[in-house]
Amino acid sequence: MKPAMLAILLASSTLFACDKEDQDLAPDKVPAEVKASLVKTFTNAINFEWEKKEANYEVDFDMNTVEYSALFTASGEMLMHKYDITATELPEEVKTVITQHYTDYRIDDAEVVDKAGTRYYQVDLKKDNMEKRVVLAADGQEQAQISYWD
Repeated sequence: MKPAMLAILLASSTLFACDKEDQDLAPDKVPAEVKASLVKTFTNAINFEWEKKEANYEVDFDMNTVEYSALFTASGEMLMHKYDITATELPEEVKTVITQHYTDYRIDDAEVVDKAGTRYYQVDLKKDNMEKRVVLAADGQEQAQISYWD
């Protein structure tokens, strides 16, 4: 087998092996309760992309030119949602902790995550070829018990 074909075959098998529990869904495969909850909560949402995440439903969408994601149970209960923000929109306490604890790292991406009414900030940090992902509370405290939501 030619090296190029082998590389393509290996890359495609790796791609399909990842996230076996995550499945892209057509909108007609999403329960009506989930779609109704989404529209009720995010009235200006557009451009929906649905995935099945284990027993839950995740949707990526745009609202007012901002990228959002939300995670719902099959009955339509929203478990959490997130949206993109700029580094300048992070609370001062969060920026201070990043500056003090992640010297020489730059903020590559920042998001607000709302989980059960509590706001967290998840931040992608980059330095040379290194990347770190951290979740922080509004006061800048790292939240090791909260998983980074991809």
